[in-house]
This record gives sequence, structure tokens and C-alpha cells, in this order.
Amino acid sequence: MARTRILFACLALAAPLIPATAHATPLTAPLLPASGLVLSLQPEMGALSTTQLNCEPAGGLHRNAEQACAQLAPVEGDFRRLEETGAMCTMELNPTKATLRGKWRNKRIDFQQVYSNPCVVRAFTGKVFDY
Repeated sequence: MARTRILFACLALAAPLIPATAHATPLTAPLLPASGLVLSLQPEMGALSTTQLNCEPAGGLHRNAEQACAQLAPVEGDFRRLEETGAMCTMELNPTKATLRGKWRNKRIDFQQVYSNPCVVRAFTGKVFDY
């Protein structure tokens, strides 16, 4: 019986606090990034590698997230439209498929391109596939 009285007393004291917390101000920053992407590289002779890249704000598991997002912004996430960086690569033949899938500014995207080797991938995509 004493426990019941204590429980009701606690509830009576806590009741005025519940409406105050229910009307909390909304967060100003979005909870989810505007762009969430999964990048993968699959060389013909080698292991598949993948990572996650978030943009606006930059983050995810990608080690160069800020630079990659800055490169993808002007081309609306289509890495195939990036300009070559001018890097020198060997003539090695190891076809490598680069894939970028996910959401770019709330629009679904799915881009793929095959390059002659991993060095050429980096030469054409800069920091986007440099993870």
C-alpha cells in the first residue's frame, strides 16, 4: 500500500514535466544527409572494395569525404562526368568496374563505368574512388 502511494506521488510530481518536454523545439540540422552513396570498385584481378559516402554534410566511411563530395556536387553525383586529373598510369590491363549507387540530393542514382585498371579509375575520378 505504501508503494502505491509513493508511485502516485512520483507520477503527480512528474506530470507537469511531460507537456514541457513534448513541445521541444525542432532540430535545425537534418537528421539524415541529403546524399547517401555506396561506392564500390571491382577489379577483374582483385577483391571487391566498398565504402559509404554521405554528402551535405560530408561524412560516412570514406576517408576523403569532403573532397569527394566537392567533386561530385557540380556533376550531380555522376562521377562519369568528372574531368581527368592528368595522373600518369601504366598500360596494365586489369578491367575495374566503378559503381556508385544511392541517393543524391533526394534523387535515386545508379552509375557504373569500367576502366582499364585501378590507376585509371583514380585518374578519372579523383578523390571519389580514393577510399
